[in-house]
Amino acid sequence: NYAFKVWFYTLISCRKVNGYASEYVILRVTIENLYSFMEETEISFVAGKSTLHSEQVSRAEKRDDISVLKAGIIYGANASGKSNIIKSVSMIQKIALSGIPKKYVEPFKLTATNNRPSKVELEFKVGKKFFAYGAEFTIRGIVEEWLYEITSRADREIFTRKVTAEGNEFTFGTVNGDTETLQLLKFISQSTPITDSFLSEYIKRNGKGLPLINDVYGWMKESLKIIFPDSRYEGISIRAEKDKDFAVATKSLLEYFNTGIVDIRRIKVSKEDVDLPKELISELLSEAEPNKNFVIASPTDSTIYFFETDSDGITVIYKQNAIHRTENNDEIPFEMSEESDGSIRLLDFISMLIDLRLNESVYLVDEIDRSMHPMLSKKLLEYYFKHLSNERDTQLIFSTHESNLLDLDLIRADEVWFVEKGHEGASHLTSLAEYKPREDIRKGYLQGRYGAIPFFAPVSSLKW
Repeated sequence: NYAFKVWFYTLISCRKVNGYASEYVILRVTIENLYSFMEETEISFVAGKSTLHSEQVSRAEKRDDISVLKAGIIYGANASGKSNIIKSVSMIQKIALSGIPKKYVEPFKLTATNNRPSKVELEFKVGKKFFAYGAEFTIRGIVEEWLYEITSRADREIFTRKVTAEGNEFTFGTVNGDTETLQLLKFISQSTPITDSFLSEYIKRNGKGLPLINDVYGWMKESLKIIFPDSRYEGISIRAEKDKDFAVATKSLLEYFNTGIVDIRRIKVSKEDVDLPKELISELLSEAEPNKNFVIASPTDSTIYFFETDSDGITVIYKQNAIHRTENNDEIPFEMSEESDGSIRLLDFISMLIDLRLNESVYLVDEIDRSMHPMLSKKLLEYYFKHLSNERDTQLIFSTHESNLLDLDLIRADEVWFVEKGHEGASHLTSLAEYKPREDIRKGYLQGRYGAIPFFAPVSSLKW
């Protein structure tokens, strides 16, 4: 009867591909008949011709390259659909890594009849190559699935899948391999279930002949990271113990954001002091295996426990605490539940900022300003921009209500998108760049010049 999150430790390490720094960015997201999007709708992070804040652009180096923005900011009123953009990216990620997550499939509902499949396509860069991966699907399964390598001039098919009453119909681009490779590929394609993606089946069954699928799957799994308002990075203290650079960076950022927290640290506790149901603790200890470590997070507060079992089968329990310092420089541990929602949220972003600075990653954050002071949101974005590097590509895309970020001294116009609903209840997107703004864009936004703000009925119209 208890709902607890349980997972194993994972650490983020710096990745290199073929001897050079990898580049990971999203170019476009296309959505149709999903959540609040009715007609085909596209949001693009391809850079315009503006030379403003050039460090915020991954510029094309060759003829076939595409210049891509390193940031994207999505504005909209409550229930406008801005979160649905990020949910749609999460959807195609889930499909790519496994298959149709039925409980998340929600076609556009505000229409008389809707028998069309939903669609999401993601265009992105991995290493030096650009790809387009997409799917059409219903709650019953995949209708179509495709993967292309793309350039500024042409597209090259890797595979296309159509699901009919007779089964899967595939076409492939260039296949690297012999007759045996072709036979394996044919077997995997024909036996892929309607609910599963071919991308995941190819990886699961050690497919051969289409090596670019490995790059795409790896990007989806390791480099595309999505943070929703209820997401938590609970393993910050264990990572700090194992990664000195991460520990130093964490302390530095805690000081930079002035939370009053000087460190995040694990403290050993006895099982009697663990605030979890006794039967759950007994079950976890009885099932512990040598060299197997895991984390448990309570759903009722921010308490995090670590269960570590050594090679002799002895389990030690730790609890994550926030460390504060008194005027006399004494360290005082605080329960995570004693910290404010803003401080807890900021811990998630500290891990994200370190990852973006050290690695090549793409982060999508829904409601980045949730529980945070307006100045913290701006400082977070300033820190990200300040530490951008020409040696690697990273990307931070987020939704927000925070109008203080609308400052052309900080951002580019083509980084900003506005979402609002039309009279039919469907979400529509507009880029700030279309307005060619020259004035105070924050003031213009709050005055409704770009839309994407809430409008209210007059108080006199209330019936009670």
